[in-house]
Amino acid sequence: MAKDNLLLVVQMSCAADELDPFNQWCNSHLPNLVRIPGFQWAQRYVGITERNRFTALYGLRSEDDLPSTLGRHTASFHPIARSELDSHQRLNGLSSRLLNVYEQIAGTPITDSLLSGDYPLSIVTADVDPKEEDDWNRWYNESHFPNVLAVPGYVSGGRFRAIDHPALAGVSTGPRYMALYEVESEEVIPSLGDESQMRTEARDEIANWKRNGLPRASNVSWGFYKMTSKHFKWMDG
Repeated sequence: MAKDNLLLVVQMSCAADELDPFNQWCNSHLPNLVRIPGFQWAQRYVGITERNRFTALYGLRSEDDLPSTLGRHTASFHPIARSELDSHQRLNGLSSRLLNVYEQIAGTPITDSLLSGDYPLSIVTADVDPKEEDDWNRWYNESHFPNVLAVPGYVSGGRFRAIDHPALAGVSTGPRYMALYEVESEEVIPSLGDESQMRTEARDEIANWKRNGLPRASNVSWGFYKMTSKHFKWMDG
């Protein structure tokens, strides 16, 4: 069965002396991809504390569109996608890439909230030992995730898991799990993410994570991002 409402997440860092050409490329890259059937929208974010760390989120119509949108080794790969890949490979100074297609596995559907607002995001990615995966997911869904959303300052959130698909061979490069949270504003971020300024509720949940989540996780990344651009498909396709 085709998976609907997929989320393509691309993260990377850019060396400071290459930021200008990278940003110029991104200004056309996201709207170009949204021209491809299957891409529904795109949003770009820059790190709030890591100013050279970037995230792009793309809404994908369904799993059936993966060969044309991301299947670089397939005959279905769209010419625009191939051209954009070629231009990306000519960029310099890029590192710490993450590229995964995710399906949402917990939380209220977050796409409508993403598209209707421009909240800063807290993005957490992690792998987990397969032997611990069921217990880790149970703890995450029943304890950590609702506890985080109960901390004042968080607006909404969703948990995501990377999907497997033949068209993604050689493409998926990031941790298997992602949690994405919208937060009220940049002003509340120190109360959520700076241990010297955290609210008591946030500090308690960090301790819960360190006791019960982190020991079973690897490749963990956590950062806050603000939106810099939003792109919608101008016609159905």
